Amino acid sequence: MIQRIQTLWLAFIVLLSVAAFFFPIVDFTFEFKSMQITQYYGLLPQPSTQDSEQFIQLTPAWSLVFMQIGVALIAIVSIFLYKNRPLQVKFVAGGLLFLTIYIAFLLFVKIDGLEKGITDLYTAPVVSYNKIAVSFPLLQILLFILAQRAIRKDERIVRSADRLR
Repeated sequence: MIQRIQTLWLAFIVLLSVAAFFFPIVDFTFEFKSMQITQYYGLLPQPSTQDSEQFIQLTPAWSLVFMQIGVALIAIVSIFLYKNRPLQVKFVAGGLLFLTIYIAFLLFVKIDGLEKGITDLYTAPVVSYNKIAVSFPLLQILLFILAQRAIRKDERIVRSADRLR
């Protein structure tokens, strides 16, 4: 199980899912009463700082939190399905689909909605994505693709060995 390369790819997906909780996804910077204010938005609430010029996210993004946990659970379950490769391929494909929905929801729904809400309150916020946090889902997609290719390769090897018997 652990000696197979797809297990490592799936384990890296789980690690990236855990790491995603520790980075803010986007920062909104805007001017309010001639004061520069930055608001952070991530999967979990950020700890408050003593800096009075920063608004910190008070509530977590529950929909994104559950989706990221779902991606991690799909990867964990896929690791333990090593004896049933066709089902493992289906789980990895489902994980890819789920992660694609997560990215679309993250970029087009959540952040766009937050930006519109802040634009209604303040003038012209500057939106800057955290490159590290945004790269996690993209790396997870790449790792899911690599895992799926390795599982299919294993299945082809097993089928060719069965033909020889």
